[in-house]
Amino acid sequence: MKNVTHSVTRSEQQKVECFIKVVNEYKTAMFRLAFSIVLNKEDAEDVVGEAIMKAYSHLKDLRHTKKMKAWIFQIIVNESKNCLKKRNYMELYEERLYEKQTDEETSDLFDFVCQLEEPFREVIILYYFEEFKVKEIASILGISEGTVKSRLSRARIKLKHFLDLE
Repeated sequence: MKNVTHSVTRSEQQKVECFIKVVNEYKTAMFRLAFSIVLNKEDAEDVVGEAIMKAYSHLKDLRHTKKMKAWIFQIIVNESKNCLKKRNYMELYEERLYEKQTDEETSDLFDFVCQLEEPFREVIILYYFEEFKVKEIASILGISEGTVKSRLSRARIKLKHFLDLE
């Protein structure tokens, strides 16, 4: 039997090293983004794990390592939405939203952000917590820059309203 070895090119090795660095550096941010969409710790952990596996298995398709963070975050957004669809979490989401609105201990800003509807939550998390630019957010979410700006503006108004109620 022949000894089969797989030679890894320098470019492939650099992608793997960059991937590991990005995952290690942004693992908390990836979880926070997933959690902000699925609103469940275990599901967020599953989403991040699935997204990392999916990203790694398609690493060869990524052309520019400079876009790796945004690319992985886009996969997390997609996996989070798939999770919601698969498990029919819209009812659970509405129930949790009601619970958060009636809970007196929602003083943490992240709790307020989690009360926003998904489109507004996504842009706030990506813009303020993960410090993506409007153009990057548009690319991650597959929407126009104008839509990102509009959602940010409306989300800020909603957050201001939440905070004024406190």
